[in-house]
Amino acid sequence: MSVKLEIAQEILLNLVTVMPTERVALHECWRRILGETVISDMDFPPFDRSPLDGYALIAEEVGTATAESPVTLEQIDYIPAGGNPSKAINAGTASRIMTGAPIPQAATGVVRLEDCSVQGNQVHILDGRGAEKNICRRGEDLSQGEEVVKPGTIINAGVMGMLAVLGKSRPCVFCKPRVALIATGSEIVPVDFPLTPGKIRNSNSYMLSAQVAEAGGETVLVGNVSDNLDEIAHLLENASDCDVVITTGGASVGDYDLIGEVYKKLGITLLFDRVSIKPGMPVLAGTRDGKLYIGLSGNPAAAAISFEQLVRPVLMKMAGRKIWWRPRVKGILASPFKKKTGAKRFVWARCWQAGTDILVEPSGGQGNGMLKSAMAANSLIVIPENSPPLAVGTEVEIILLADA
Repeated sequence: MSVKLEIAQEILLNLVTVMPTERVALHECWRRILGETVISDMDFPPFDRSPLDGYALIAEEVGTATAESPVTLEQIDYIPAGGNPSKAINAGTASRIMTGAPIPQAATGVVRLEDCSVQGNQVHILDGRGAEKNICRRGEDLSQGEEVVKPGTIINAGVMGMLAVLGKSRPCVFCKPRVALIATGSEIVPVDFPLTPGKIRNSNSYMLSAQVAEAGGETVLVGNVSDNLDEIAHLLENASDCDVVITTGGASVGDYDLIGEVYKKLGITLLFDRVSIKPGMPVLAGTRDGKLYIGLSGNPAAAAISFEQLVRPVLMKMAGRKIWWRPRVKGILASPFKKKTGAKRFVWARCWQAGTDILVEPSGGQGNGMLKSAMAANSLIVIPENSPPLAVGTEVEIILLADA
C-alpha cells in the first residue's frame, strides 16, 4: 500500500493524541512543553525600581546639568537592592540608589553613578540628560491577571526565567512520548563491538535517538536483533509499554525483510507499507492497542529522512507542540542537482545567506546509506516529483533543520 507523503502524514497525525501532563521541577523543564496556561498573579516589576547604580532625584532639576555647569544636590538616603527608601525626595536632594532598589517617593528620575561627582554628602550632577528614562515602572513587563504563557509553548531560557519570576517551581508540562528503537539485521552489532567481516555497527538507533529527543520524545534503546521473525516479535512485545515503537531494517521486500510478517504475527493493523519519497520509500506503519508501530529502512540516510517527514510531526503533536513542521523558505541552487526525480526527493543540504538571497547546495553524497551528507546538513532541499535535473540558479524549496 504505497501512499503519497501528505496522505501518510495525515494518517499518522490523525491516529495520535496529545500526551497527559505532569508536574516537573523547574530546573528540569528546559525544552519541555508547557501544559497549562500561566496567568500572572502580580505586577512585575512589583514596584518602580532603578535599572542602574546612581542617584534618584527630581529629573527636572538636573536636565541642563553639564560638567562645566553641574547641579549640586544633597544626599539624604542610601537605598540598597532589597532595601526600602527611608526618605522622600524633595527639591535639592538626591538618594544614592543601587540597581533593583525601589524608587523613593517623589523621585522622577535616576542619574547613573558615572555622571556624578561626590564630595561628602554633596552630589554634583555632571550630566542629567534622560534621567526620567532611568526608572523601571511597576507592571511594565507584566500586569496582574495577564496571560503570560500558553500551553504548547517550548520552555526556553526566557520562559524558565519568567516561570521563576511567577513562583512556578513545578510547572505543568506534557509527558514525553516514550519511543522504543530496535535495529534489525543479522549484520548489525552493538556500537561497542569489534567489527568482523560482514558486520556493521548499529548507527541507526543512535542517530534516531537524537531525532527523537529533538522532537520532544524520550528514547528507549531496546537494542538490535538478527533477521529472525520470532526474535523480532519478542522485542516488539517487550517494547509494548512505549507509546511508539520504531524498527530499522527489514522494511522492504527482500528475503529477510520481516517487519511486515512480524506485524501479521502480532496482530498489528497495517496502515501502509510504502511512501512515495526518496530516500526512505520503504516505510511500514501499523497500530495495535493504541500504540503506533513504524518500520523504517535500515539505510541510515533513508531512515533519517523518513523519520523527519513522518515520525517527527507525530512526536511533536504527542509532546504537546502546536507547530509540528519545520520552517520552509525559498532558496537558490548554488550547485546543480543532476538526478532526475520520480517520487518527491529530499536532499541533505547546506544553506547560507548571501545578501538578500538564500543559497543552497547538496552537502555531499546522497546515497541511502551515506551519513556524511546528513552530518554536514543544516537543511533539506525539496525536489518535486517528476523533476528533471536542476541547474545552478534554480529556485528551490528548503526545509530548515533548525528546531523551531
